[in-house]
Amino acid sequence: MGIFDGRGMVIQGLRFLAPQDALTVLNEGAVLVDLRLDELAEMKAFKVPETIRIPHEELPGLLAELPADRPLLLADSSGVYTKEAAHRLLDRGFTQVACLNGGMLLWDQEGLPVATDAAALLHGECPCVLRPRKGHR
Repeated sequence: MGIFDGRGMVIQGLRFLAPQDALTVLNEGAVLVDLRLDELAEMKAFKVPETIRIPHEELPGLLAELPADRPLLLADSSGVYTKEAAHRLLDRGFTQVACLNGGMLLWDQEGLPVATDAAALLHGECPCVLRPRKGHR
């Protein structure tokens, strides 16, 4: 029996875990694969025992960096990229793969552990001019 069995829901062959179930499996030994871009991961990080960060665009070329013998929970900002990444991993022979339902957005809304870098948070008067605080005055 795998770590994801009996948890979450299966939709079109992919397992999706609610944030609380995801935190449970991460504390039990699953590895979080954070598919977000550097800028987003620097602003707010999942505060969990083990994370491998590979931006979704780079995943195809970096599959060898993922442990094939460990359960992998895929996460992004809102759940947009995890489905494609999960299919890619399953097609390459990974067997223990699940997706975080709602990504960091829902994780944070549910009050689960995050590490925030105040200097990396975006600020500005309008969304068109948002910049990280780092290096800007």
